[in-house]
Amino acid sequence: MRVDLAALRQYAHAVYAASDEYLRSLSPDALSLSVDLSARGLGQRSLAWLIRGVALNAYVHGGEISCLKGLQGLRGYPVEPS
Repeated sequence: MRVDLAALRQYAHAVYAASDEYLRSLSPDALSLSVDLSARGLGQRSLAWLIRGVALNAYVHGGEISCLKGLQGLRGYPVEPS
């Protein structure tokens, strides 16, 4: 499989920008809105709780990947390409 790395990076930056814009737009009232997560067995939770959980999940998996790369003699967290 061939990946167009430049296009993938461009897409990633667009996703980051859209995510930042969405998070910046949220008011304290919006963060306290209830989200029904009953289908996942989590009941009613706040939007803030959900966003925090998504961010923590990405953080934890990034750490796991960094650790595994380090065990293989590779660099863990990559530096932004120049």
